[in-house]
Amino acid sequence: MSVEVLPYARREDIFKSEAPSPGTTIRYTSHDYVRGIESLRVRPARDVKPPRKRQPTEKILRRFEGFLVEDEGEDYRVVFIEDGLPVEYYMPSSPLRKAGITASNQPFQVDEVEIESASGRVVVGYSFTPMAKPSDAFNDAIELTDERRRKLNAIFERFGKAKV
Repeated sequence: MSVEVLPYARREDIFKSEAPSPGTTIRYTSHDYVRGIESLRVRPARDVKPPRKRQPTEKILRRFEGFLVEDEGEDYRVVFIEDGLPVEYYMPSSPLRKAGITASNQPFQVDEVEIESASGRVVVGYSFTPMAKPSDAFNDAIELTDERRRKLNAIFERFGKAKV
């Protein structure tokens, strides 16, 4: 609530100039102790507009695509694709779980958002969106024939053994 402070006037002058409005009388002591106690009236201000509320806004600062590699309990190991290159990252698992990202190799999208509330506060956070359902992921075993074994060995010779 806004208030206006009226200059000190003798009480009789206030009643003569305008009708009294409901208000609060504050008594104070001046620095000049000779004059003693004085008072002033405080009342609600007239014609004061309330502060203008803003519409909340949301702006996306950055967008990443990635996928879940491994669930390590409290943390998830994820990979983001940035400029065409994979970037491995450890993240808290709870926000991803709340978004429905729970299966290995499940792709998702992360938006870094800036939210300005109606009061003018700015909050920066992350929004997670799964790009596929956990049930869409599956592990398919294939039969390792002589031809596939030969190709697998050629891959291992060229690129090295997988690190486990």
